[in-house]
Amino acid sequence: MAIDERYRKQAALLVQTIPAVAAEDCFALKGGTAINLFVRNMPRLSVDIDLTFLPVASRA
Repeated sequence: MAIDERYRKQAALLVQTIPAVAAEDCFALKGGTAINLFVRNMPRLSVDIDLTFLPVASRA
């Protein structure tokens, strides 16, 4: 099955962007994309990233 070109481009941009995000200590990659990239060897196409901002302060 051919991957739609726009999704291939989005996935390529994602892979190019991850090192810049990883260079920042205040972000953590989470979710399905993190699993695909670092645990499962990309068994499915992911075109988004889920980030958590680590220095969470109390909202009270």
